[in-house]
Amino acid sequence: MQKEKLISLRLASRSDLEELSELFDLYRKFYGFASDLAGAKKFLEDRLLHKDSVLIVAEGEGSLLGFAQLYPVFSSLSLKRDYVLNDLYIRETERRKGTAKKILKEVANHIIEHRGKGMSLETHPDNRHARHLYERFGFKLNEEYLHYYWAVPKLNP
Repeated sequence: MQKEKLISLRLASRSDLEELSELFDLYRKFYGFASDLAGAKKFLEDRLLHKDSVLIVAEGEGSLLGFAQLYPVFSSLSLKRDYVLNDLYIRETERRKGTAKKILKEVANHIIEHRGKGMSLETHPDNRHARHLYERFGFKLNEEYLHYYWAVPKLNP
């Protein structure tokens, strides 16, 4: 029988920046973006410095196994804080071992503790494993509202 790996979940700190930046760069590459370790590090450093996101890490045997990044927003209609689960990534070697589910539970606990309304997320339609995890966790596909997005127009050089 294989021994279950002990995983601790906690808020990320500046001392995690190097290893977390590497994970964040892998996450971006997973979605087809070019590697930019320096950019990833600067982005995360800003999030940690300004405390404008919640970064939760899963750690096991002295290394980071995965992370989630949660952005607080506000719901005018409910008069409550709401959250966007913008990023969730598990090291490839650690997938399908329950780590993502543990991170989601920790994220949910954070939202409950801070009296939030709930959380939303987006994922690619082809990301079947993630979609299955989210649906089992209790996320519902929103068919009530249409989601629109406005992008800043690109300027001609």
